[in-house]
This record gives sequence, structure tokens and C-alpha cells, in this order.
Amino acid sequence: METATRTDQELLGLLREDDKDAFDELYHQYAKRLYIQAFKMLKDDVQSKDVVQEVFLQLWNKRASQQIESLNAYLYAITRFQVFKVLRSGKSHADVFEVEHELPLCRNTEYALAEREVSTAFFSGLSDLPEKCRTIFTLSRVECLSNREISLRLSLSPKTVENQITIAIRKLRIGLSDFLPVLFLIFLCCCK
Repeated sequence: METATRTDQELLGLLREDDKDAFDELYHQYAKRLYIQAFKMLKDDVQSKDVVQEVFLQLWNKRASQQIESLNAYLYAITRFQVFKVLRSGKSHADVFEVEHELPLCRNTEYALAEREVSTAFFSGLSDLPEKCRTIFTLSRVECLSNREISLRLSLSPKTVENQITIAIRKLRIGLSDFLPVLFLIFLCCCK
């Protein structure tokens, strides 16, 4: 491993070429910070270490296919997603709404760029949905209406509303698979 400090983009380029030294360098650069953030929320050493391992496992497994503009924002988003996954599984007793604020989103230029990329990809995918499906999804996820409220407003059966939301999520998930950790957080915060 070189002693000169390399940029995240240089390391990501090497990582795409299966360079284990680049992976080690990224791990040593980020693991401690990600552990601290996970621990703030989980208050559990073992679970926090597991979260960090899962984050880097995902980074390694998706090294060839991911187009990451901001590694910092990407790793923090995956860490948040993994923490929420642990909390949702019930393996941790922390309340997600009590600790959610403790893992700050990186409100810097890199994060703003990543946020813009996700937003562009999301709205592009949303505009590709059929009109009825897009309307129902928007009422559900943006306006936070219940399926029953949507069915009354649009004169549809609740089952039709449910099916259309499922179709929209399925189509968006395919188009936004690279952004799922970040999108999970957006939707989590949307309907609090």
C-alpha cells in the first residue's frame, strides 16, 4: 500500500479493479467514524461492529457496479440503513425516533450532490410511471394519505390503491437500486 494519501475517487477506481489494498485503506479511513455513528444509535458494541462490517461488505460486493460520487455520503447512508435494519428487526431495544437525530446527514457539498443525484433519479423514475400509478404513489408517499383516503379521493377500491402502490415501489426499486439506502431514509423521514 502506498504511503501517499489517495483521494476517495482514486481508491474507488482501484477498488473497482479488485485492489484489496485500496479496500483496506478505505476501511481504515472510515471504519472508526462509522462505528461511532452506529454506536450512538444502537448503544451496543457488537451490533455496531456488525453494522460497520456489513457496510464494508456491501462496498466490496458492489465495487464493480456502483457509481459513487461521494463516498462519505454513501457510507453514512448505508450505515444509517443498516442501523435502521437492526432496529427494525427488533434485535436492538433502542427507539428509532429517539436516536434518529444522532446520526447527522453530511450537510456539505458532497452530500448535496448525492442528494441531488438521488432526487433526479427518483423524479425521473416517478415520471416514467403510468399516470394513475404515479398519482396514487404521490398521494401515498408525498402527501402521506392512507390507502383508504386515496381510494375515497380517487373513487377506487382500496385493493386497487394497494396494488398500484406495490407496482410503483417495484418499478422505482429497480430503477433506483443503487440509491436504496438513501431512499429508505427519505421515506422514513417523509411521513413522521
